[in-house]
Amino acid sequence: MKRIVTFFIFSIYVMSINAICSEMVLANRSHCPFVSGKLRMTTVVEGVTREYFLHIPTKYNGNSSVPLVFMLHGTGGDGEKMYETSGWAELAESENFIAIFPSSLKHKIIDGGEYKTIAKWNHTPDADWTFQAGEIEKDDIKFLRRALDEVINMYNIDTKRVYLNGFSNGGSMAAKCSIEMSDVLAAVAASAGSFYLDTTYVPKRKIPVLYQVGNKDYGPGNEGPEVPMIFFDSLISTPGINYRNGKFYRVAVNYTNNFGYKKEHKIIGDTNFAVFAYYLPIEMNANREFLYVLVKGLEHNYPNWAPTRHWEWMKKYTLDNTGTTGVSEPFDEVNPLILYPNPIKDEVLFQKELNWSIFDQWGRHLMSGNGKSVRVQHLSSGVYLVKTEDGIGRFVKL
Repeated sequence: MKRIVTFFIFSIYVMSINAICSEMVLANRSHCPFVSGKLRMTTVVEGVTREYFLHIPTKYNGNSSVPLVFMLHGTGGDGEKMYETSGWAELAESENFIAIFPSSLKHKIIDGGEYKTIAKWNHTPDADWTFQAGEIEKDDIKFLRRALDEVINMYNIDTKRVYLNGFSNGGSMAAKCSIEMSDVLAAVAASAGSFYLDTTYVPKRKIPVLYQVGNKDYGPGNEGPEVPMIFFDSLISTPGINYRNGKFYRVAVNYTNNFGYKKEHKIIGDTNFAVFAYYLPIEMNANREFLYVLVKGLEHNYPNWAPTRHWEWMKKYTLDNTGTTGVSEPFDEVNPLILYPNPIKDEVLFQKELNWSIFDQWGRHLMSGNGKSVRVQHLSSGVYLVKTEDGIGRFVKL
């Protein structure tokens, strides 16, 4: 009986701590030593109460610093829905980082000639919608910076490893953050939403950026034919192609201009899943890249594999750009590596004994070793990259 009462009292204590931590901004991270899982936080910015949700992994103890990852929802959504559906909370649990899911405000806007009141991130002026007359704009950059400051104050955050993701309207807000918050973000990934205007911005810092879109993405609730995957290079490289009002080309130009990437790029990937355009920075020895991804069969939604793939890409980078660029290195064509046979079924052969490392098309390091050959029968079909002291090459796994 005593054990039951003790457990009951302890449970009430933990729930009380959770309630306190969820409803107020804490001044010191040591106030919440036991709370893990989902927390709702509120803060006041520009006289308005704002909310954001956190996932604190069970392995977090405050002794070691952990990364922080933002995930921004799309039009009509909120942070809690993104917490429940995006997959980032589950990944934060398994990878031991803290995930933050802010909520936008509802605004009276004009969108496509339609007057509506709906939750939306304020990524103006780079937007295809406007506020209705008399609507008071709120600065979401101020809110996101406030939330970041509060989480850093509450928890032991590795401030060189703060990342941001966004989907749809959240992707457009992610693009704005990549400019206006680039002083505090190590890398940014935007999905199905990006820069809209043909305008060049000056970021606080040039950072690694990723943009992903589906070849069946025509916006929320809209449908259309699949973009042929083999046309991707032409769409992002050629001005004047009117498909989707030239959006594919405009996105490429905006990212390369804004962040100082070369116009030249390389296309790799598997047309049955995704193709990737890799852009390298104009400056020599800069450890960053722009990755432009077209996903086959993807409509206007956030796929359940995106958190894992985007995390594998962004976690290579730190705020001071001391991370490795991974797959961007293969675009040094000075010393192309000869691999045979190619395509490959079971084994990669080199011309001599080499130290080698293999990466997938997302830049994830898969395996390393030494020798004149590599057994790859366990790899899935697709394109892979090989780095050796003699050069860099790629092979197709059948």
